[in-house]
Amino acid sequence: MARQLRREDYTVGWVCALPVELAAAQEMLDEEHPDLERDAADNDENLYALGAVSGHNVAIVCLPAGRIGNNPAAVVATQMRATFKKIRFGLMVGIGGGVPSAEADVRLGDVVASQPHGTFAGVVQYDMGKMTPSGFERTGSLNSPPQTLLAAVARVRANELRGRSKLLEHVARLEGIGKFQRSRAGLDVLFEATYDHEAGQTCDGCIPSRQDARQARDSAEEVLVHYGTIASGNQVMRSAAERDRVSAELGGVLCFEMEAAGLMNSFPCLVIRGICDYADSHKNKRWQPYAAATAAAYAKEVLSVIPPAEVAASRTAEETMRDASVKSTYHIPFLKNRHFVGRRDELAKLRQRLLVEQDCQKMSIVGLGGMGKTQVALQFAFEVKEAQPEWSIFWLPAVSMESFEQACAGIVQALHIPRKRKEEDDSKELVKQYLSSSRARRWLLVVDNADNPNILFGSEQLEGIVDYLPESEGGMTVYTTRTLEVAVSLTRSDVLELDAMDRGDAIDFLSKSLVRKELLSNQAMTDKLLDELTCLRLAIAQAAAYLNINRTTIARYL
Repeated sequence: MARQLRREDYTVGWVCALPVELAAAQEMLDEEHPDLERDAADNDENLYALGAVSGHNVAIVCLPAGRIGNNPAAVVATQMRATFKKIRFGLMVGIGGGVPSAEADVRLGDVVASQPHGTFAGVVQYDMGKMTPSGFERTGSLNSPPQTLLAAVARVRANELRGRSKLLEHVARLEGIGKFQRSRAGLDVLFEATYDHEAGQTCDGCIPSRQDARQARDSAEEVLVHYGTIASGNQVMRSAAERDRVSAELGGVLCFEMEAAGLMNSFPCLVIRGICDYADSHKNKRWQPYAAATAAAYAKEVLSVIPPAEVAASRTAEETMRDASVKSTYHIPFLKNRHFVGRRDELAKLRQRLLVEQDCQKMSIVGLGGMGKTQVALQFAFEVKEAQPEWSIFWLPAVSMESFEQACAGIVQALHIPRKRKEEDDSKELVKQYLSSSRARRWLLVVDNADNPNILFGSEQLEGIVDYLPESEGGMTVYTTRTLEVAVSLTRSDVLELDAMDRGDAIDFLSKSLVRKELLSNQAMTDKLLDELTCLRLAIAQAAAYLNINRTTIARYL
């Protein structure tokens, strides 16, 4: 006889939008549990399927029939969170429309998992914003998946690389059910983005010559998993041209769907989508059951690598969302640099190491004076601010102990850290203690101009700046320094070396910095100037300032 559990025994919430997704989810359960008694006082209209997956007690809920979209998803998830108060995190599992591209060979039946990428935290609501004279401007931001789930994704990816994935084994659990069989889905056909569907429920009347010719996959790659940004909106995407336009604007998304944006800021979760169509006018429902199966199988794979004891010891979803509602604190002494250009590879490396892979918590940016170390760190800080709104960001100069202590005093004031004795309390110690505690949640700390080893590391008689820097699982630190030896001492091999800007970025930066753009009309003179300045960012900024103030020509400047 199946076990009867209590509400507080369930630690994972699994949300579906369609009955076919619910059926696939239920087939992934290792054991099914009887329904719990309903309490009218709960005001919960959801119906739950209960069971266990890989040792985790899971509550599965499906959106009401005919009620799909971001708002219904948010309502269902909020009610689930209130009923199952010990749920730690959620999984939003179902189908989506894929975005095939040169970068991502997304095909029908593949799986897409939300993961921080670029300036987005894993999911972006592409239709939320306002109309301005210059066009549609997206507003708002969404939370990233919880750390436990991102760590599980990293482990699943490692298993994939080692040939130890059990994804297809989980998919095979549904082979005995006709509707979910891969053979029932039919051919995987992708039409050119410029070719719209002719007519009818199928593509029998569509011109075969307008199909995209794609190389056949190896049988071992029947289902591939892709990681990155999922676009969520309140309307079905069914135009290839619009699909590609929106994807390009967002820096490349992997799929479109209709519920995830409703959950990310009300329920800490990972979004998993099986690809059932290409978000174009040729979409139909033949691939939906198999896509629902692959998504459910991947969800099971994720849960299988998370130790249940680790989940039990973590904070509840209610606590996580309550903490996330606390306003983040930003103590950055500079405005965002609207003239910033280039350094795409360097910023991508910082994002990959610190936000995506999370294989280190500290990195050093090293380079000669004038290379733009501070500007790269500043740009990264503002990217984190936009992509991770729940993070606090702090900036500490390491030029001298006096400037460091003054900045710490500012942070104490910004965080409203209580002082016992105003005159005697050490601001440096207060900041260290606060950011090292769980109260601080997630934060990014930039320690700028960490050049002098004596100031940084101190001596036998005097403590250095590093003695006052916080350590926390929820924190990341980025240093900027001119000295490779200092960088290695601070972060070992986790070092990002900056070289001079490439010629194209240098020209862009010079153009943005000049008032009179016509000064660049003479290409030979522009090249001569950049050669003279060796494409150093600081030197270019100083030269542009001189040209602007004195209203002179490049030839006279040289």
